[in-house]
Amino acid sequence: MAILLDEQGTEIYAGRGKYSRHARTMIEQRKAYVRNDEGDLSVYVPPNQTPESQRASTLQEDARSLKRDAQELGQQLGLGLDEIEIRRETPEGVLVAHLKQLMTPAVVAGLDSEQAAKLMQTISYWMLRQHLTVFEHDELVRNLHQLINSMRVPSNGAALLNRDNDAVRESAVNVLPGAPTSSVYNELWVHAFLPPNGHQCRPSVSRGDDRESNMHNDGRVWNEPALLEGPEFVCQNLDAASNLASFRQGRHGVIRLYLPYNPRTSYSQENDMLHGNFRDRGHLPEFHINPECEPWEHCLQRFIDACAFVKNNERSDLRLFIHRGAETPQEVIL
Repeated sequence: MAILLDEQGTEIYAGRGKYSRHARTMIEQRKAYVRNDEGDLSVYVPPNQTPESQRASTLQEDARSLKRDAQELGQQLGLGLDEIEIRRETPEGVLVAHLKQLMTPAVVAGLDSEQAAKLMQTISYWMLRQHLTVFEHDELVRNLHQLINSMRVPSNGAALLNRDNDAVRESAVNVLPGAPTSSVYNELWVHAFLPPNGHQCRPSVSRGDDRESNMHNDGRVWNEPALLEGPEFVCQNLDAASNLASFRQGRHGVIRLYLPYNPRTSYSQENDMLHGNFRDRGHLPEFHINPECEPWEHCLQRFIDACAFVKNNERSDLRLFIHRGAETPQEVIL
């Protein structure tokens, strides 16, 4: 039998005979020690017992895990349940969570990232074909972002039973072209058919000495059909996006590029557009753009290469989506 000591190294058992009551108590409380080969004290475990495994988590971690489980379950619930009780056993005791729920259908929580992006794509695509000017297109995109941000899903994933409450919604997105901001979000949306931030028609851009001449030119740009003027802006916007500090540092996890033109590959489609044979009245004819040979093809490839560089060097989970016209968004393999 081993000689047993307490924390101070005082002998509580001489190594022979029966354990005293004090020694048995110390062993049960894991406060009895033996000296190892190096002379250090280590907890004594009787030969017929196995050491108690150390807890993998704390009580606080158990509580947080229970809260997450309760929120996920509450989000998936339907009708007919007034209260739900969830129990979890821990070494410290049983944790219990109560979920109370209304007996009426829960309002849809809100838009996730893919739904918000598709809504932006669909509305801007069809509105551009109603003879919007460059200025009106810029206003449309800005107002759509304000609308969509107020409809986003709560950041904690819980269902909203009352849209007037104080639930925090998912973060917005960074927009280019757009007003400068110090906030950096996970998603960057590039509206390639909008005038770049550095374009002379932007009020914030210095015009130099020939102010009157530039004012005239600026007005012409703002009043041009956005769908026909937009292709002139694509390369500048792509270059600006690839030079953003937040982009190059890998602070955006998702990049969405909007190219709201209508790709057409057949002569019949192009001929119908030129002669106004389109189902929607007032539809604006577009120039023929072959999706396999876009006028901004080289600029787009440089931007894709820039995204691939960031993915390989800064952020391995970076994703790039291209929203062309009304088509299904295309994810580019980087």
